[in-house]
Amino acid sequence: MKLKKIIDNLTGIIKVEGRVNFEITGIACDSKAVRPGYLFAALKGSKVNGADFIDEAIERGAGAILLDAGDEGIFKRGGAFIYVKDSKPALAQACQAYFGDISGKMRIVGVTGTNGKTTITYLLESLFKSMGEEAGVIGTVNYRFGRRLIPAVNTTPGSLELYSLLSGMRKKKIKNCVMEVSSHSLALGRTDTLKFDAAIFTNLTREHLDFHKDMEDYLNAKLKLFEKIKKGGFAVINTDDPAAAKVMEKVKSEGMANIITYGIDSEADVTAKDINLSRGGIKFRLGVAERALASSAPIEIKSSLIGRHNIYNILASIGAGLAIGMDLKDIAKGVDTMKGLPGRLESVACGQNFSVYVDYAHTEDGLENVLKSLRELKPGKLISVFGCGGNRYRFKRPGMGRISTELSDTVFITSDNPRNEEPMDIINEITKGIDSKKDNYAVEPDRFIAIKKALAGAHAGDIVLVAGKGHETYQIFKDTTIPFDDREVVKRILKEAGLCLQSEIS
Repeated sequence: MKLKKIIDNLTGIIKVEGRVNFEITGIACDSKAVRPGYLFAALKGSKVNGADFIDEAIERGAGAILLDAGDEGIFKRGGAFIYVKDSKPALAQACQAYFGDISGKMRIVGVTGTNGKTTITYLLESLFKSMGEEAGVIGTVNYRFGRRLIPAVNTTPGSLELYSLLSGMRKKKIKNCVMEVSSHSLALGRTDTLKFDAAIFTNLTREHLDFHKDMEDYLNAKLKLFEKIKKGGFAVINTDDPAAAKVMEKVKSEGMANIITYGIDSEADVTAKDINLSRGGIKFRLGVAERALASSAPIEIKSSLIGRHNIYNILASIGAGLAIGMDLKDIAKGVDTMKGLPGRLESVACGQNFSVYVDYAHTEDGLENVLKSLRELKPGKLISVFGCGGNRYRFKRPGMGRISTELSDTVFITSDNPRNEEPMDIINEITKGIDSKKDNYAVEPDRFIAIKKALAGAHAGDIVLVAGKGHETYQIFKDTTIPFDDREVVKRILKEAGLCLQSEIS
């Protein structure tokens, strides 16, 4: 593709230097990935400025450089230099020109909100399978399609990787994609040039306020997804969440999409009645309004997922399934056949006489939802282990301390991924939120030892929750990253303690 055609697709151009009538053979935003004839996007990040690597990109054969205005005249050699107001959305536009309008040729469902995104993408993947279709998935755990499984660095990757993934799906004849759309990606313009057949809003609670200046800014970032729904598409909105009204207002103002609502406590198009919760899963009677494209006749929904919060995730996936024309029987089958997902109330069982769950809950709302869900299962005792990540939104820490001690019988406060912070500094901020009358917690900075103590204190009928890291297989410290998988740690401790049935030991 000629560079000129890519430039014609860009907005916010300040100046173009050099010739533009030559073929671009690829796009890279990592100088080490540049090949002869590439367009190198010199993105300005929070820690690294891509402009510092322009010389390396040119040495590797970059024919053109896309960069933020402000560095004019610094680089005297090479091909074309395209100076723009903001290189991040410009890269998304360049990708759309180079790869084509992929989202216009696929069925794409985007999921945004503080909690529940990952579970919903897994559910929707199962719904597509139940109707005999394959779906690619882009999200927190990994990016996957066909036989490819790529570890996820970000919940929603940068625009170049997004287009590369979608292009790969198209080449494999995969017509559907389910995508977690984070507030970071929306704020940074990673999805600016994509269009969605359906967009799901789950909930909005305090999180990422180290990136967003306040909750209004956080919500406004989420609302950007609802500007990107295709004409005649659907917004699927949780009406039990206080932010729902603003989301619906946004959708109506855009005038492009229909709305399907879901909820438990409010009137909605998709609802759950006669709810039954147990350690074996969830059962409820599904009610669907005629305006949501289905018969209003009730149907029973069964799932091996546990907890009231997962009813919302199931309802969201059902709403999206209806939005894109799925049959209710296929929807019910898809929900039933999805047997859990990595690190989301994932059961770790090897025959011990108490239950152990590993969950990714790392926000106040997430931890509260999981603990309340486990409380509803009526354990003998509910024992929890958790910590908070370093170099992340700090003000949730006291609240998580308060919630954990109010809803658990015993709490072990430990390290998560401390990163560049001192583990005890993080723990001290957590304990500040605990009522001075509470004495049902212990501090143990070593996560392995904390988990071991929690398991040692469990008896028949109890539940142990290990929260915060979920699917992660590492622990990040200031100077090193070590292998650490909560699920494998639990199995190891149970086996070493002789608490597993011999037949369950692998």
